[in-house]
Amino acid sequence: MKSSSAKSKPPAVTRKTGNIFAQLGRPNADDLLRKARVTNVINDVIKRRSLTQEAAAELAGIDQADVSRLANGRITRFSLDRLLTIADRLGIEIHFEQWRDKHGHLVVEARELVHA
Repeated sequence: MKSSSAKSKPPAVTRKTGNIFAQLGRPNADDLLRKARVTNVINDVIKRRSLTQEAAAELAGIDQADVSRLANGRITRFSLDRLLTIADRLGIEIHFEQWRDKHGHLVVEARELVHA
């Protein structure tokens, strides 16, 4: 008989890599991944510059509510083109790369270009 103080074995964890949107079965998963990567760059720059949502909205030519949506990862209403336009209006140069890994999964990298 097991003692009630005996520790149970933790559940097995399966680590997956790749597109979280595809893993969740979301439609348009590849597009969502691209938009998420660009949104991350925009949000990082807004934070680094210590911009308020109102100030970022004014610079980007969008509503403060849209800046809030971006900050909270609610990106479905934004096209990739619109996100790149927002980045441009904020003066952000983005380096964007995408390719398929050996398993055929989309890999997307987006980062801010910083000129020395």
